[in-house]
Amino acid sequence: MNEDEKYLFDLNGYLVLREVLATEEVKQLNDGIDQHISQLNEMDRSLSGSSKALAGTSHRKNMGGMLSWEQPWCEPYRNLLVHPAIKPYLEEILGEGYRLDHGPGLIAMDSGCEGGTLHGGGVERVNLSEAYFFKHGRIYTGLTVVEFLLADEGPGDGGVSVIPGSHKANLPCPKRMKHWEKYQEHVLELNGQAGDAVIFTETLTHGTLPWTADHQRRALLYKFSPGYSAYSPGAHTIAYPEYIESMTDEQREVMEAPHIRRP
Repeated sequence: MNEDEKYLFDLNGYLVLREVLATEEVKQLNDGIDQHISQLNEMDRSLSGSSKALAGTSHRKNMGGMLSWEQPWCEPYRNLLVHPAIKPYLEEILGEGYRLDHGPGLIAMDSGCEGGTLHGGGVERVNLSEAYFFKHGRIYTGLTVVEFLLADEGPGDGGVSVIPGSHKANLPCPKRMKHWEKYQEHVLELNGQAGDAVIFTETLTHGTLPWTADHQRRALLYKFSPGYSAYSPGAHTIAYPEYIESMTDEQREVMEAPHIRRP
């Protein structure tokens, strides 16, 4: 993570990283989804609230559990835990010994799918698991999202949207802005190609705009925390899952429960 990227992440709360995944990696990830397509389920509730601007003809679809899939389908998803194009960014903003807080999870949106209200923001975060601040020359952030694009998201298509700089907001976001009904010029739709990735602090105000493209949107979300903190119980809700034992040593480290990591 170079100095320009650090500045832009601190300024805006997000970065768009280009060509993080090779074409073959994107294909393997999409093939895994297609192989388990029966697990892709449409939500039974709306995420658009009462917003007419975010309304659509369908709800988004979700899929999870990829790390525990059978071989070989689980492997490309496990590789993303410590992907060489992403790991240096996570180590810079979360510290060495970062951990998977929860996920991965797929968000799929078909043409006409509704958007989701924007949520979050600096003033609305209640504890240090979601905090963002800068001190002694370095970034400190809690829950952090890496969103891998498995399909193109072009201008006007919809999809992930953010309010740049809102991770440092000292006042609540206006309700009509969260509903994309007012101040739309301040809500930025992030665009990219399949293989790109968006990394953002969960503290940033973010959501989704209605999906207008003909092809299905596929965005894969991994949510990471510093090694010593947690936002969600993650994989350790009940017990240490057996599937973690078949991971590599490097991957297993990312799956550990929160604790102080010492050099």
